[in-house]
Amino acid sequence: MKTIYEFKKGDEIVRVEPAKPYTPITTNMFGQQEGGLRDRSYLGEKLIFIGIANGQIYCQRTDNFSLKIFGEKPLGLSLDIWDDGWDYYIDPQTLIDGLEIKLDNKTIQEQIKKAIENEDYELAEKLKAKLM
Repeated sequence: MKTIYEFKKGDEIVRVEPAKPYTPITTNMFGQQEGGLRDRSYLGEKLIFIGIANGQIYCQRTDNFSLKIFGEKPLGLSLDIWDDGWDYYIDPQTLIDGLEIKLDNKTIQEQIKKAIENEDYELAEKLKAKLM
């Protein structure tokens, strides 16, 4: 986990923990702590680091949905509660790439049959190569 000060302009970053509490933490009459809300926004969301200015962290949103709603306007987060809990963004697809699910021969043969019925001979050839 890193602080926002460790990144340079253009880095792909992500929140990996909630922001610091922004309401007072109090102790109730039973000795339990209350309050201390921690904003969980942007956890896991890919952002592009723009820079720090005027007590704000500026980032560019990357997902299409947010861009449609908010446009190209940079995201500004208060430096005092958002300065730590960051890391470099890792595309989740890289975790899946290279992972091949092992299927038994019966399942592969059924998929080959379906591929031939759909006249998808290229898929059928790929499936034949997977037969044990």
